[in-house]
Amino acid sequence: METINDRMEMLVNERFGGNKAAFATSIGLGPTALSNYLGNKRRSKPSVDMVAKIVKTLDVDAKWLLIGEQTANNHVSTQGNYSPATVNGDAINTSGEVELLQQRVKLLEDLLAEKERLINVLMEGRK
Repeated sequence: METINDRMEMLVNERFGGNKAAFATSIGLGPTALSNYLGNKRRSKPSVDMVAKIVKTLDVDAKWLLIGEQTANNHVSTQGNYSPATVNGDAINTSGEVELLQQRVKLLEDLLAEKERLINVLMEGRK
C-alpha cells in the first residue's frame, strides 16, 4: 500500500529529479532531516507543519498527499518552478492564494483529525 512517504518520494523524483536535498531546501527542511522520512529504514510520518509546507510550497493537492486520492477539479502538477516564490509553477498573485492556502490547511487538519480518530477507534478495538 502506498504511504505518504511514498508520495513524498514521488514528488522528489518528479519535481526535483530525485534530488532530495533540493526538495528539503524547498520546504525549509535540512537535507539530513529528510532521511527520517525518505530513508530505506524506518520511515517517520511527517508532521502537520511539514505536510502544510509541502502543500503550500509545491502546490500539492492535500488529499492526494495525505491519502493518495485527488480532490475533484484538482491535480498533481509536476511541471513548473516550485520555489517558495511561486505557486503552481507561476509567479505568486497574492490576491486569493492566502484564502486558498488557508482552506488547504483546514482540509489537512480535518483529514488528520479523522485519521487520528479512526486510529483511536481501531486501537480501542484491540484492547
